[in-house]
Amino acid sequence: MANTLGVYNPIFYAQEALIHLEKALGLAARVHRGYDEERRTFNRGETINIRRPSTFTAADAPATAADLGTETVALTLSYWREVKFKLSDKELAFTQQRIIDDHIRPAAYALADDIDQKLRDEALNIPWFYDIAATPAVDDLTGTRKVMFDNAVPVNDIGRMHFMAGGALEQGLLNLSAFTQQQGAGDMGVASQMRGSLGTKFGMEVFANQNVTTHTKGTASTGALLVDGATAIDATTINLDAASVTGTLVPGDTFVIAGNTQRYAVTNTVTASGNAFTGVTFTPALAAAAADNASVTVSLDDHTINLGFHRNAFALVTAALPDMANQLGARVVSVTDPVTGLAIRSRIYYVGNSSEVHVALDVLYGVGTLDPNLACRARGA
Repeated sequence: MANTLGVYNPIFYAQEALIHLEKALGLAARVHRGYDEERRTFNRGETINIRRPSTFTAADAPATAADLGTETVALTLSYWREVKFKLSDKELAFTQQRIIDDHIRPAAYALADDIDQKLRDEALNIPWFYDIAATPAVDDLTGTRKVMFDNAVPVNDIGRMHFMAGGALEQGLLNLSAFTQQQGAGDMGVASQMRGSLGTKFGMEVFANQNVTTHTKGTASTGALLVDGATAIDATTINLDAASVTGTLVPGDTFVIAGNTQRYAVTNTVTASGNAFTGVTFTPALAAAAADNASVTVSLDDHTINLGFHRNAFALVTAALPDMANQLGARVVSVTDPVTGLAIRSRIYYVGNSSEVHVALDVLYGVGTLDPNLACRARGA
């Protein structure tokens, strides 16, 4: 006979978890969030096609009407992450709110933190950078903004421009009058002193993220390389060589090819063999054909990855997990926010051999870089 767990409400737990998941999202709350329009359930490894945000180019009138909504991006649901806990006899007597406060909220936070870390790693796909000062200064933001401005990022798209700062940079910015003093920032500066929030500066919403990480460069013996074999436009793989070159190129290293200003970010680890790096993958796709023996300059630097970005640089997609375990004695519910597409599943089941009630919250999600030219690393020490 199936276990009866009617006293516990998986729908309520799932709905509360979804609310707290969304509140806890840091970087993930500031990127494009797509979803599957069919609202069906998925499994790990499947893909979802989401619509890429539209971009337009002005032309002489009368112009041909643009075709909307046809371009999609396939994101793989790579991550199935779970938080599971058990309720003791004492805790079973608690009110629903106590269980929410003690268990559901921290579980949702853990899932949000996991999503944030995976999305943070997408910053390795950003080829553009601005080296910030050893002592934080206003230039750290304005310099990063200029790089994005020069790349035609819509920097005046207020509300969609963001700047993610690590702990050291946040500390320095909080000490600047331009951010937290009346004479430099007006009433907003006073509010920043009280709350520790940097607010919106230079068109970017500045937020601190404890998940800011560092990039460790490849060990390539030189950053002065050559294209090894002509490579066509739109390619995403290239061969590079140099006399006696050794070491590695790793994801996050960046390079530029002589004759074109577009920068590229390496997306795989390649070890030099026979004086060449063979099969180097990169993003974005090659903007112009690269001739054999064209000069390539690789930036090899260890750095902290603070990040300026437009919302459409990255994407997060979550999908509903199946609830078939309802037929197996468990109480299972998947809930989805119809606006954001965020989805989470709640499972409640009884473990007979230990006389415990277990609660699990899990999410299925994927992350991706939509346009690496819509962001810029603010590289710190």
